[in-house]
Amino acid sequence: MLTQSSTLTQTTSKNLSIEVSQKDFEKINELVSDGLFNDVDDFLNEAINEKLGDMEPITLREIPYEQQRKEIIEYAKTHGDFDAVDVSDDLLLDVFEVNDIMVELIKEGILEEL
Repeated sequence: MLTQSSTLTQTTSKNLSIEVSQKDFEKINELVSDGLFNDVDDFLNEAINEKLGDMEPITLREIPYEQQRKEIIEYAKTHGDFDAVDVSDDLLLDVFEVNDIMVELIKEGILEEL
């Protein structure tokens, strides 16, 4: 059961003590009760890991224009609806370059505009 001030414990790390609002307390407690998390520590660990993962730097690949075009065309063959952000995220390419290439491919009739 969640208490007003919960402690995050990992065997190889430091303990963290946090206070949560009553509203957050009830939401977390409900998620644990519903079986979505084993306990409060499980919830907190997953939330922290997810947030830290979102903050990891992304290194974009710098590849020649023609290779980018080929990869975007191949991407289009294997994916349904997508946009430049999807392609950029999945192929680790600059979103502005991807967008420019996609516009060209649409003009050339190689890609269909969604």
